[in-house]
Amino acid sequence: HQALGPVQREAAQLTQDLTGKRLDCWFTDWIGLSDGILQMTCPSFEYPRPDPPTPIHFIGLQTTSDRQDHPLPSWWADLDTDVPIIHLTQGTVANADHSTVIKPALDALADRDCLVVVSTGGQDLTGPLPVNVRAAAYLPYDDLLPRCSLMITNGGYGGVNLALRHGVPLLVVGATEDKRAVAQRVTWSKAGIGIGRATTSPSRIARAVDQLLADPQYKNRALE
Repeated sequence: HQALGPVQREAAQLTQDLTGKRLDCWFTDWIGLSDGILQMTCPSFEYPRPDPPTPIHFIGLQTTSDRQDHPLPSWWADLDTDVPIIHLTQGTVANADHSTVIKPALDALADRDCLVVVSTGGQDLTGPLPVNVRAAAYLPYDDLLPRCSLMITNGGYGGVNLALRHGVPLLVVGATEDKRAVAQRVTWSKAGIGIGRATTSPSRIARAVDQLLADPQYKNRALE
């Protein structure tokens, strides 16, 4: 409380200015004072809460990601293929170090009969890419994901729900921010496999990819 005292005072002042009322709790409990929570997912991706202290309204994902937002890369025609397309990303924030998810996943999939499509979040990939890899800084997810058999991600909430919007099963490897909790929800909902660690080995990723592509329950749950 000493370290976060300035934050508490700022929150108290904001609450007073905006509502005319005192903030009678610690600022981390502020959300419990609200009239309702708008949660940008579907109910079956959230743990059951039979008696939540604040009403939760599931409103689905409110964002879009199409070719008007992100132009198509020059290799887009390569997506017209019969092999599985696997999307790989570390999101738009935690992508300064590609060794956590992107690099081990590329190593795991380099010799596979699939097309790996990487969104780098604006960071360049170093070194030569395997022949089955295509990369771009940003990609239009609402155009890309309907073509994908699987998405491998570090568990950003928006990206995960974009995958679910299009019924794409997930492999999540992540442990920072809320990503471990997102990985747990992916496993719990059976929409994919969640690994609540910052990174994992190429062999572990390869086994998970095999499991996800071989068992239709993951695709079915993602569609549900």
